[in-house]
Amino acid sequence: MSQVTPDRTSSQYEVTEPEAKIDSLVAEVKSDNELDLEFLYTRDIEFRQETIYFIVVDRFYDGDPKNNEGPNPELYDPEGKDWGKYWGGDLQGVIDKLDYLKDLGVTAVWLTPLFEQVEALFVEQAAIHGYWTKDFKRLNPRFIAKGDNPSVNQTQESKDTVFDKLVDELHQRKMKLILDIVCNHSNPDFSGKKGELYDDGVKIADFNNDEDNWYHHYGEVTNWEDEWQVQNCELSGLATFNENNTAYRSYIKSAIKQWLDRGVDALRVDTVKHMPIWFWQEFTADILTHRPDVFIFGEWIYSDPRNDRSVEFTNESGMTILDFGLCVAIREALAQGTEMGFQLIQDVLDLDHRYYGATELITFIDNHDMPRFQSLNPDPQMLRLAINLIMTSRGIPCIYYGTEQYLHDDTEGGNDPYNRPMMEKWESDSPLYRDVRLLSGLRRLNPAISMGSQWQKYLTPDVIVTCVAIAIL
Repeated sequence: MSQVTPDRTSSQYEVTEPEAKIDSLVAEVKSDNELDLEFLYTRDIEFRQETIYFIVVDRFYDGDPKNNEGPNPELYDPEGKDWGKYWGGDLQGVIDKLDYLKDLGVTAVWLTPLFEQVEALFVEQAAIHGYWTKDFKRLNPRFIAKGDNPSVNQTQESKDTVFDKLVDELHQRKMKLILDIVCNHSNPDFSGKKGELYDDGVKIADFNNDEDNWYHHYGEVTNWEDEWQVQNCELSGLATFNENNTAYRSYIKSAIKQWLDRGVDALRVDTVKHMPIWFWQEFTADILTHRPDVFIFGEWIYSDPRNDRSVEFTNESGMTILDFGLCVAIREALAQGTEMGFQLIQDVLDLDHRYYGATELITFIDNHDMPRFQSLNPDPQMLRLAINLIMTSRGIPCIYYGTEQYLHDDTEGGNDPYNRPMMEKWESDSPLYRDVRLLSGLRRLNPAISMGSQWQKYLTPDVIVTCVAIAIL
C-alpha cells in the first residue's frame, strides 16, 4: 500500500528518554491540562501511530448558535428531542473542544461529511449524518458561520471560512483532519426530487432527467450475495452514481482534490463495496498523485479476513479499510459474552497474514451505524477493556465520540439514530479518558505497538497475552 514505504529509518522513531516519558504518563494524572503531552505532537509520524477520534459533527458541540436554523429552519430541533433533525453541532464547536481532544491524546480527527446536503426530510430523517450530498464543492452552511461563503471554489484563495480556521487550529496543534467522503451516491427521493447534483451551485445532474447517464437505474439491491447488484443497484433508495461516466469521475476527483488543497490530511471513504475495484484503483492513483502523503481508508461494511472480496479490496484498491472483522469479534467476546471469549478475537488476528498491511487497518468497537458498546453491555470495565485492547493491538485505533465519557442512549437497543446522542460531558479525569491518554502516548513512544508484528503467547476464553516486536533497519 502507498502508506507503507521502505525508506523509513530508525531516526524517525527516536525519542529522548522514553522511560521517563512513560513514567510521567503512568503517574497520578494531574488536574486540568497540567499533564504535558506535547511530545505526542512534535514529530511528523507515520499514520499508523495516530489515534483517531470520530465525530458526528451535528451531535458534538454547538459553538455557533447563529447558524442553527440553516437554510430550512424546520429541520432544526432546538430541544434536541427529534433524533431525525439537526441539533446544532458545528465546526466552531469542534474548534472549541480541540484542547479537550488533544489532552485526551487524540492526534487525528475524523469528521462526518462536510459537503452541502439536501435540505428536506427523507423517512423523517434530515441529512444530519452528511451522506446525502447535494454539492461536493460547497460546505454545509449549518456547520460554518452565517456570513461564510460556502463555496470551496470561491474561497480557495482567501481561505477565510470556519472550516479553514479549523484546519489551521488543528495543524497548529500538530493534529490531522480526516474528511469523510462519499463517491457511491448522492441523495434519495425528496418529494419527487432525486439525485439532483450541483457543481458549486450549478446543477449538473438529475436522476429523474438523466440524459447524460450520471446514475445507474437498476432499482434497489434485492440479493446481497449478487456482486453485480451490490455494485450497480441502489442502497436504501439513494441515487447511485454511474462510475462508467467520465464526467462523473472527473467531477468527484476534482472536488476531493480541492478539499485536500485546503489542508485535509486523510480521507475516509464511504460504501466502498458498492463500486468496482477498478474505479477505486483509478481514484486512489489520481488522488495520491495529487497528494502523495494523504492516507486513505474505506468502509467495506462488515468486512472480514474470511471474506475474499473485502480482502482483495484491501490489498489491491490502494487504500486500507475499517476492521469490521475485529470489531464484531470484540463486541461478541466482550460486550455479548460469547463462550469463546478472547479466542474469537484471536481467530481474527490469526488471519492477519491475508492482508498486505494489517497494521494499517482501522480498529474500532462501535460507530454511527451500530449500537454503542455500552448499549450491548453497560459495564464500564468491559468498555475499558475493549478500548485498551484496540489501543494496544495492531492497527490504528479509532474512538467514537463520547466513548471516553461513557456516552450512550439505549432506546430501541441503541440502534440508529439513538447511537448518535449529543455529547454531554467533557471531564478529563474519567478512568477511560486517562486510559486513552496514556495508551496514545505509548503508541507514539513505542513503534512496536503501532507498527510491529503481534503474536499470541497465552490464550484462554478469559485471558489473552500477546507480544509485539518491530525490526527497524
